Amino acid sequence: MKNDIFDFKRFGNYFVTDIKNAIANYGWSMIILILVGLISFILVGLINTIFAYNWEDILNGGSIEWVHANVGSRIASMVGAATVFIFTAPEKCYGGLTDKNIGSNFILLPASRLEKFISMILMCCIVLPIVFIMGYLLIDYLICMVCPETGNSIISEVTSALNLILVEGDVPVELIDRIKWTSAIDDTWMICLFFLLGALVFKKSKASKTFLVGVAITMFTSIVLFILLMPQIDKIDTYYYYNASGKTDEELEIVALNIVDKMMLFDTIFDITINALLLTGIWFKLKTLKH
Repeated sequence: MKNDIFDFKRFGNYFVTDIKNAIANYGWSMIILILVGLISFILVGLINTIFAYNWEDILNGGSIEWVHANVGSRIASMVGAATVFIFTAPEKCYGGLTDKNIGSNFILLPASRLEKFISMILMCCIVLPIVFIMGYLLIDYLICMVCPETGNSIISEVTSALNLILVEGDVPVELIDRIKWTSAIDDTWMICLFFLLGALVFKKSKASKTFLVGVAITMFTSIVLFILLMPQIDKIDTYYYYNASGKTDEELEIVALNIVDKMMLFDTIFDITINALLLTGIWFKLKTLKH
């Protein structure tokens, strides 16, 4: 007898359907965003080449060589493409649920509300982001393989930069270790969930309205966080870099690590709270979805 709340086989069938719908609704958009790296590589190289030479000399028989886009421009292009992806993917995949016909068909699909909810979260926070990141980095790697003159791939450059900070930087390794790199993932999930909730709440101009609401909330929370965290940041600045307290380097490092631990604990609690609120909002929006 099947469980009305969650059944693995039923969930698997629905998840496959959800993937097919995502491909139908966002497949071409995903491909274009992944190819942004290649498109920007060509355009930036073309612009660099145009402005790198005196074209009067070229017209008079001078030689010309292609000026490749550097890794900085490729990273900037990826950030831009990732921003567009986060803003548009939830709306394209699930924004239609506020439409009467699409929403009615969604309600009638043979899956429980919990199964639909889990599938939706997995698609927006894990499956689609992984496909985008892996696809984009693969294209960038192939570009660097074909055109070595363009420099290191994005993943190689980021890895080298992190190693440089750890090996040659002034920041102690212990301090770097305290910084939870998973907080970046938490923040990314937070943004994805926020735009997913916006896609379910607003009926028109979903991404733009969600963005404006997000700006307002970010401004408010930034002020609050600045007030709460600035004393801790000042302590690190004073104790660690200026040694105003006259402590030894070892004592200063312990103070800095304790402060960072408190800040990271606050960040973790904050991220968990916000993500829980967003998940709750998405759940109740699905629960009240009627047409």
